[in-house]
Amino acid sequence: MIPVLAVMDPHEAAYALVRLFDFVDLGGGRLRFGDQTIALSAPGAAPADMLDLPFDHLALRVADATATAVDFAARGARLHAAFTPHGPRDIAEFWDHGVRFVFFEGPGGWPVEFCEKRLTPPVQPLEGHSHYGFRTPDLDALEARFAALGATRVRTHRLGDDAAPVNVRFLALGGDIIELFDEGPFAPPATAGWVGLLPR
Repeated sequence: MIPVLAVMDPHEAAYALVRLFDFVDLGGGRLRFGDQTIALSAPGAAPADMLDLPFDHLALRVADATATAVDFAARGARLHAAFTPHGPRDIAEFWDHGVRFVFFEGPGGWPVEFCEKRLTPPVQPLEGHSHYGFRTPDLDALEARFAALGATRVRTHRLGDDAAPVNVRFLALGGDIIELFDEGPFAPPATAGWVGLLPR
């Protein structure tokens, strides 16, 4: 899938993504990071064939999240204050051997995650798609919507303690991974930010 990011100035956003985060500008409002293509639009001007599913963040796979964070920060990219204000973090419970991740402020302040999945044996994966993260107050309803599109659940996790748990579900949809989680309220503007997904 191709995530759509709606920002006030798509041309400026494209320049920032190339300069700060190594995206390649494909022209026509499309950019690519490894094997992941994204589309830029102005608020209220999303493509007609877009699946209207506003989401929390785009996660991109990198070989080394720490090195990536150092590199991008040196170019002037800003760590996202709401997610990783002090740099890369780890979630040991995810997948088989844990993940290390870091969030930066993308164009318009919208979050972009760079995620290193620890693999055994060690490999150097191509950069690109990791997952699309959806924050939702109703995991069952959103999972059912994706199931209607053909998604299947592949992993579940419960993070945190019993007083403030975060329930996470990973779904597979074709070659894509969808992350659903119920941490905190999130109500993105209807026409700005990560506003939806396009078929490839």
